[in-house]
Amino acid sequence: MEQTKHDIINGEDYKNLIINAAQGLEDNKEEINDLNVFPVPDGDTGSNMSLTVGEAARTLENSDSESLTDTATATAKAMLHGARGNSGVITSLIFRGIAKVLENATVCDGKTLALALTKGAELAYSSVENPADGTILTVVKYSAEVATRVAKENNSFEYVLKCVIDAAETALNETIKQNPVLEKAGVVDAGGMGWLVIIKAMYNGLVSGKTAKYEAKEDKKQRSADFSAYETADITFTFCTEFIIKKHNPDADSAELKSYLSTMGDSLVMIDDGEIIKAHVHTNDPHQVLGKALEYGIYETVKVENMKSQHTSKLVENEPKAQELLPYGIVAVASGEGFSELFKELGANEIVSGGQTMNPSTNDIYEAVCKINAKTIFILPNNKNIVLSANQVQDLTDKKIVVIPTRTLPEGISAMLAFDSSLPPLENYDSMCEIMSTVTTMQITYAAKDSTYDDMQISAGDYLGVSCGTLTTNKDLTQILSAFADKISKLQSQAVSIYYGKDVAEDEAEKALMHLTDLLGDEVEINLYYGGQPVYYYIISAE
Repeated sequence: MEQTKHDIINGEDYKNLIINAAQGLEDNKEEINDLNVFPVPDGDTGSNMSLTVGEAARTLENSDSESLTDTATATAKAMLHGARGNSGVITSLIFRGIAKVLENATVCDGKTLALALTKGAELAYSSVENPADGTILTVVKYSAEVATRVAKENNSFEYVLKCVIDAAETALNETIKQNPVLEKAGVVDAGGMGWLVIIKAMYNGLVSGKTAKYEAKEDKKQRSADFSAYETADITFTFCTEFIIKKHNPDADSAELKSYLSTMGDSLVMIDDGEIIKAHVHTNDPHQVLGKALEYGIYETVKVENMKSQHTSKLVENEPKAQELLPYGIVAVASGEGFSELFKELGANEIVSGGQTMNPSTNDIYEAVCKINAKTIFILPNNKNIVLSANQVQDLTDKKIVVIPTRTLPEGISAMLAFDSSLPPLENYDSMCEIMSTVTTMQITYAAKDSTYDDMQISAGDYLGVSCGTLTTNKDLTQILSAFADKISKLQSQAVSIYYGKDVAEDEAEKALMHLTDLLGDEVEINLYYGGQPVYYYIISAE
């Protein structure tokens, strides 16, 4: 039997494992991004996983707890809030499963690690509607299966983790054969590579005894729910009141407290994870707020600040009034000034900035939800890589969340047009999903790198036409537009919208409009709009 030093790990060890994993992803994120099969500039799997695990690293570096349970729970919570993109959400769910197994553990041995990985794989699989072979899910599942088998031979944490690395490498290499797209491109799955980087960094830190320190290579937008960052330009309620209480009863429903706080002011953000309640509210009567909170538990921290004395240049003296509770609210993810304005005009209450190459986190979307005083919130992700992040928001709020799985901005616009505030949520969901299914989205961008895709030789800088997972490439923009015109004709579309991006001059966009008009004729209604989106020169929808 192989002799190993670390037969078990404790909370401090787990903390270092996570921070080492975060640094490993940060150091290797570009290599993971480069595994993106499409040569369009959206290879962000590595960045998303790095930001997700990095959120946990920052949280743990500020934690003094030596408890394994506390550390695992804090890791899972931080990753949930920081989860970005499908790869980030799946990663957060893996670590949520690990945390569930470590709920009452003081140490973790090989068998416990195997159980934790199995639970993590189960939660990750359950989050994907149609899980495919050849992805991070496949790699993690096989890792867990091998861990379960080898832990029966040797119950050492270090031994099992080393075997998990070997298993992940084997499974990762198999992803090329399991996924036809990966096989054509000759690359392994990016998410699976990210998982291998995580466990390798963990193992290397464990055996070296390295004291980890997470250092991001560049400044990034704050992703955690830092309540001290909330500000109001027009101060109606004077006191910024924040508290954390440890609940008397973990099973107690805090919905009544949240409802009460919503009547006491504005800018309410409240999270109840079963053990603690963390809340932030702007109010004119902090004594009543804090008194009500005491009914639910014992204070761990309290902070009350007079915003008028701190921000006198921003004062607006008004009588306090409760916000009107709306039946519905809508959060839309949009990239580009034009698209953002269009969603607002169509009735979106909050716009979350993001999209291709910059997926917002679950916490970004959650913060937008918190700003809307409504019973039911519809979320339009408008990007296939943001749908999973949007789905996690329901775990963070007691509002009813309805995610319309829009994969593109034009699908989101059509869904907004179908929304009817007089209908119940389910009917709205059905009608919005039905109308978005009639939209075909075509996008024109540029090749970010030299590559071969589906037997096509692509050079960096070439125009790329992307539609329904297929690529068209040419050095001449009009040739891409002509190919799209043929597709629109075959679809027998009656209405076409062209949204031009921030890097396209209006006169150039007019030329593109005229070219499509000449090809499609007067029978098709074509409209031109300024989208202002990055990355894509044109986004074209056909209905």
